[in-house]
Amino acid sequence: MAKYSFVSSYTVAQYKPHKKRCNNDNSPNMINRVFKDRKKLEVVVSDLTYVWVDKRWAYICTLFDLHNWVIIGHSAGYNKDANLVYQAFLNCNSPLSE
Repeated sequence: MAKYSFVSSYTVAQYKPHKKRCNNDNSPNMINRVFKDRKKLEVVVSDLTYVWVDKRWAYICTLFDLHNWVIIGHSAGYNKDANLVYQAFLNCNSPLSE
């Protein structure tokens, strides 16, 4: 490239958050950062993350049981909405049905 005076030019894809109002509802802190010694399925938490797939962002939702930190459900899709979390609950493994 240097021989022919070529210069590499590319842009790095960046996530651009959409500006929306945040959820300002006051919710009680029922967990109070006590994550250990929980009963099975007493507390289930979720995590949303995004990955670059096929030239666009895709989202992954995982559900964890705080009893043993096992992933009990998951879903993936191109829209970050309540349906993504709902699908994760529908995709739960057998611990919810036991």
